[in-house]
Amino acid sequence: MISFRSVIRPLLLLSLLLTPFAYADVAPIVDRLHTEVRISAVVHPKAMEKWFGVGVKGHHAIVWRGGAAHDRALFVSEVSDHDVRLALDSLGAKRGENLTAQSWTERDDPKNHEPDKRVEGTPIDVFVEWNGNRMPLSDVISEKGLPRPRLDFRYGGNERFVKDFHSGCIVCLYSCPGGAIGNHAHPIRDSVRDGVVYSSVIKRLPPEGAKVTIILKPRLEGP
Repeated sequence: MISFRSVIRPLLLLSLLLTPFAYADVAPIVDRLHTEVRISAVVHPKAMEKWFGVGVKGHHAIVWRGGAAHDRALFVSEVSDHDVRLALDSLGAKRGENLTAQSWTERDDPKNHEPDKRVEGTPIDVFVEWNGNRMPLSDVISEKGLPRPRLDFRYGGNERFVKDFHSGCIVCLYSCPGGAIGNHAHPIRDSVRDGVVYSSVIKRLPPEGAKVTIILKPRLEGP
């Protein structure tokens, strides 16, 4: 004779396994054929206008939703910065790992040269896609005084600094040790000297809360 317990327990276990958890992160899509990583994200067109505690803004292009800087990012990723690093690693992208924590913490000290360092690593082309249209990230970001923003993204890595910054930053607009991918065109020192130079181009973006796909395409060296 089959007991009620013997039937219901497996069904309960199955329901738990199939239930999506609100706090679970989404996995990145690794497209080996096209050599790219795709991650889902939500757009917040005005978030880059927010100042944060250390007197800066306009730094964060893409941040994981579990990171401390997610409310100041143009795009908030449903994929963690850790998983993005693993996905890029799996495609053969190389981490630069040339920045130090002082690249950020000593940015106001003109005698310290760490903030003058530019992030190194495999070059990464960054795109955003919605409604079937793919465009470079540079199409939705502007830089003060220039017709096109200076964006030269490199895979810096920097995972060892997560314990220090907790930002969750995936793509930073400066050579910041807090981000997995940084902008070789601007060392952190530039943000001190020039102030805020980056802003979002709201008219080119979908509305607040819209879902988009971010594409990270490493430019790998040939065999």
